[in-house]
Amino acid sequence: MKLARRPLGNSELTLPILGFGASRLVDTTLADADATIHAAVERGMDHVDTAPFYGFGESERRAGHGLAQAPAGFSLSTKVGRLVRPAADGSLATVFDYSFDGALRSFDESLARLKRDRVDMLILHDVSRRWHGERTDRVFDEAMQGAYKALTRWRDEGTVRAIGIGINDCAIALRALAEANFDFIMLAGRTTPLDQEGFDAVLPECSRRGVGVIAAAPFNSGILAAGAVPGATYFSQAAPPEIVERTGRIEVVCARHGVPLRAAALQLPLRHPAVSCVLAGYRSAGEVTGNIADAAHEIPADLWSELAAEGLLNSRAA
Repeated sequence: MKLARRPLGNSELTLPILGFGASRLVDTTLADADATIHAAVERGMDHVDTAPFYGFGESERRAGHGLAQAPAGFSLSTKVGRLVRPAADGSLATVFDYSFDGALRSFDESLARLKRDRVDMLILHDVSRRWHGERTDRVFDEAMQGAYKALTRWRDEGTVRAIGIGINDCAIALRALAEANFDFIMLAGRTTPLDQEGFDAVLPECSRRGVGVIAAAPFNSGILAAGAVPGATYFSQAAPPEIVERTGRIEVVCARHGVPLRAAALQLPLRHPAVSCVLAGYRSAGEVTGNIADAAHEIPADLWSELAAEGLLNSRAA
């Protein structure tokens, strides 16, 4: 089964409804990473996303290695905003750099790790309160005066086909829509059964402006894939009790309709017309085939209605 495709906003690109996040390739062997990428591309999950931040550049190396042997026709995105540098103890670390020159260095180093001379999409990464706290608005201004100008230059020159911003911060997403000319927003973890903030203003504004949306982290970094089990994670931390309880309630409703929790999590963002692609991370071919099956699982409209009636979906998400 080949995945359906959707246009990426008003850009010339189309993306599969499921994209391949390469962040978790660093958690497996090189051979398994290659096999995972090949399984994805062969099944139509042919947009691959990576970043210097993932494994201190190792995700880009593994993505580049796997794609060198993959069938043609895939698209590729990476990110700017961090540089991989040696730490004082000799290990590797990433440092934020949203300057124009920092973006140039970041992109050059990413292309070297990927062993490519271009990518299709380039993303400004993590200008959000999670990483910058009270400095976030000032960092955003710095990025607009620096890295953003590099992104727009590369788009104008044809070095990349589309530019975006990748964040989990809806307030900054709205600033980006108002103050910049991005082709798409990669919004992480905010269009899920557990966090629907993206449906309130960001997705409607993207629709109004013709800006595409890539809905990343559809499982909120774990719990919507694992379910309400001990040790489940939410936004990369131990899930708090209220999130575990809410997840359990969602699971009960899904079970009544014969729908896997993972299927509901993957398909919820795709119900909105602004969303082009749902991007999850993969480390095995089995995860690829499993998510493709869950994306095709038939979900009755009554499921969404019941989740809304139970107070588990807001009106815009439902």
